[in-house]
Amino acid sequence: MGRTHMAFTKDTFKYFDLAKKNRSKREWFDKNKDLYETAVKTPMSELILAMAHAHQRNLMRIDVSGSKISRPLRAKNKIEADGAIVKTLSYFSLAEKQTSMFEWNPGIYFQVGSDDDDIFFGVGLYMISSRQISLLRNALVDDFETIDEIISDRKLKNAWGHLKGDVYKRFPKGYDPSSEPAKYLKYKQFYFSKQYTRKQLLDPRFTQHMVKDLGVIIEFFSWVRKTVGTYRK
Repeated sequence: MGRTHMAFTKDTFKYFDLAKKNRSKREWFDKNKDLYETAVKTPMSELILAMAHAHQRNLMRIDVSGSKISRPLRAKNKIEADGAIVKTLSYFSLAEKQTSMFEWNPGIYFQVGSDDDDIFFGVGLYMISSRQISLLRNALVDDFETIDEIISDRKLKNAWGHLKGDVYKRFPKGYDPSSEPAKYLKYKQFYFSKQYTRKQLLDPRFTQHMVKDLGVIIEFFSWVRKTVGTYRK
């Protein structure tokens, strides 16, 4: 039998809804820290562990642990102008260790928060450096058949839809806008994402669904990681 995962519950949204009303009250968080631990941090940690267990082979060199969950309070030097200190959003980002302060590696990102559109799952490259975009474009041309097969897969399309992100107003110089890879070369970012409703998050099988969705997109993630690598001095 598989292990039982701690699920998100109505208390998850109870915490975020209250946090939104008490954003500037550190004392509120201190009184409700246990609610945060049990209703937010624990199910998010369980989700990370479930991903790690199911997809360990494809997550090599990535720190897959509860330490990747964002902190619930803002640092003193990052308190907002209105005095907000309690965050109304929790997230984790799983990626290789950052080797440049100016470059983010391909990642797996999940967040949940107080607003209706806050339950978000994304995989790929969002913030792309000049080094990464150069490598990515070359790979989109040289290895087009591989990445096109991955992105065109029926299961991926059914689960994730189409590529997300901004597109260039002017097509990248030096590449053929009439070529087959052009449909991917036009993107400034290279990722897939999906959103969930509160009802979906409260489904006891949500963790299993997330792990399955990651399994559908993991080949895309692996291709992107192999393509851009990590920054080397």
